Amino acid sequence: MKLGVPKLDELLGDIEPGSTLLMLTVGDLGVDIFFNFLKGNEERAIIFATSQIKHFLLEKRRITKARFITLGEEVSPQNLFETTDLIRNLAKESYIGVFFFQPLFLFHPVEVVQKFFAQLTKIALERRFILLAILDKRFLKEREIAGFEASATHVLEISETISGFTIVWGIRVKKSPSGVSGFYRIEFRDGKVIVGEALG
Repeated sequence: MKLGVPKLDELLGDIEPGSTLLMLTVGDLGVDIFFNFLKGNEERAIIFATSQIKHFLLEKRRITKARFITLGEEVSPQNLFETTDLIRNLAKESYIGVFFFQPLFLFHPVEVVQKFFAQLTKIALERRFILLAILDKRFLKEREIAGFEASATHVLEISETISGFTIVWGIRVKKSPSGVSGFYRIEFRDGKVIVGEALG
């Protein structure tokens, strides 16, 4: 599998069925990488999302052929077992996006959400689907982030720094079977993601 962003695909190598890609980001920076991929593969996509993200993907991104499972409707934020049971019974060789981790921290300690994520990664491996997950790292401590990273096969990290009067966004492969990388400049133009030269 390839994400469709040339430099990232070069750095990540082939992504095998059973893999989990975790994106550590700031707010919604870089989420287009996963959203664009799911748009290109929407007939095989199953998306677990909040109602706001579902609305955005349907209305703004026109992802209409994917199956959506909405937090607070089909699954409850309080009952994580219900979600793991549902994911365990999904079709093999799908692309599954889980985009509702932040609200779970309102209902559960970080350690419980980490265990939930670890269980999802095990199910992905057993069922041979590719799991895509996004975490906003601003609300987590380094050691808490490390707990999520340990369960993922691939980790992408997005950074935001200020250089003079300019905001510079960077992306790196923090964990991957193909190795890790330094930060590369990342830009977002008209829904497209462009990864440029190395930073630093």
